[in-house]
Amino acid sequence: MSAGGGTQTGSQVGPDSLDATLMDRVDEVIRSHQKPILSTTGHQDAIEELARRYDGLEIAIREIALEVQKLVTLQKS
Repeated sequence: MSAGGGTQTGSQVGPDSLDATLMDRVDEVIRSHQKPILSTTGHQDAIEELARRYDGLEIAIREIALEVQKLVTLQKS
């Protein structure tokens, strides 16, 4: 469920633009793994929802790591 897409990492794109794009992607990944936990939600359902959110956070962290790696590679060249 990666929120892949056309992240711009060219030299014409400023850091603010990269930050916004990355934040949008991370927000999308996190939102895609969330449903509300209500007071009427059963224990098992709440645990399953928390597990989905955890998975979403793992994917978001990987997205961030890939972007950081791309930026470091660009700066070295």
